[in-house]
Amino acid sequence: MPPTNYDWYAWHAPYDQLRTPETDRLEQVQEAISAALDTAPPGRLTAVSACAGQARDLLPVLISHPRGPDIDALLIELEPLNASFLHGALGSTALTSVDVVVADAGAAASYAGHVPAELLLMCGVFANIDRNAARHTISRLNELVAPAGSVIWTTYGGSLGDADDVLTAFAAAEFTLVSLVRAADRSWLVAVHRFDGAGRPWSDDGVLFAFRPPTES
Repeated sequence: MPPTNYDWYAWHAPYDQLRTPETDRLEQVQEAISAALDTAPPGRLTAVSACAGQARDLLPVLISHPRGPDIDALLIELEPLNASFLHGALGSTALTSVDVVVADAGAAASYAGHVPAELLLMCGVFANIDRNAARHTISRLNELVAPAGSVIWTTYGGSLGDADDVLTAFAAAEFTLVSLVRAADRSWLVAVHRFDGAGRPWSDDGVLFAFRPPTES
C-alpha cells in the first residue's frame, strides 16, 4: 500500500512543464503503448494500469490511436484526487469502456474481472518497491497478463540500481524483452516485455506489492 502521507496528486506537477525528465519518460511510455496496440491482434483488448495516477500515459493514446475504441481499460488508483482528475478527463472524451477504480493496486483483488489483460502498465511501480517485492510481483504477472500480452514498466531515481534485477526476474518468469530505453542522463528507464508463457489462473488472494517511501524522480 502506498504511503498515506505523500501527495501523489502534486507528484504529477512536472508533467505540466514544457520539458522535464518526467515528460521525456512519458513520451517514451506513450510510444511503447502505441507500438503495443499496433501489433495487438484484432478484436477487443483489455488494458490495465496499476497505480494509474492521472493516466497521462494511457488516456491520450486511447483517444488518438485507431485501436482506442477496441480497448476495455481498468485504471487502478488509490489517491482520490487523482481518481477525480481521471473522471473529469474521461468526461471530455468519447471513450466509453474505461473504468476507474479507487483501490490499492498492490492488492491482487483490485484486478478482479479485468485479467488476464493484453496490456499491463506498471509505470513507476518498481521505482517504489524493493527488490524482493519486485521479484514477487513479477512472479505473479502470469496471472495478470494474457499469453503474448505486453507489460510496460518504468523506474527512476534511486531504484535504477535495481533495474538489472528486475530484468532478470522478468526473464525467469517467461517474459521476453521487446524494448528498453534509458534516458541519456540515466535518470529513468522504460521497458516493454512480451509474455511468452502459458499463463496461470488468476487468484485474488494476497498482496502483490507495498510501496516504500517515494524516491526522487
